[in-house]
Amino acid sequence: MKRFKELSKLGKNDINKKKMEIEMEIIKARVTASKGGKVKIKELKKTLANLKTLNKQNNGDRSKNRVAS
Repeated sequence: MKRFKELSKLGKNDINKKKMEIEMEIIKARVTASKGGKVKIKELKKTLANLKTLNKQNNGDRSKNRVAS
């Protein structure tokens, strides 16, 4: 899987596409694992977490910027 630095070079649309691809790969990997195949679910989950972090950084964490009423 790609490193965080490599992922950070992607655009917003590319990050969203990659997230969807990784989520599908995780689903397929779980099916393969249930059938006895060896998979890299942990690595896929880590990449997905990195993509979600990048997405949050690009959009800005709006919850921290909110003022309490």
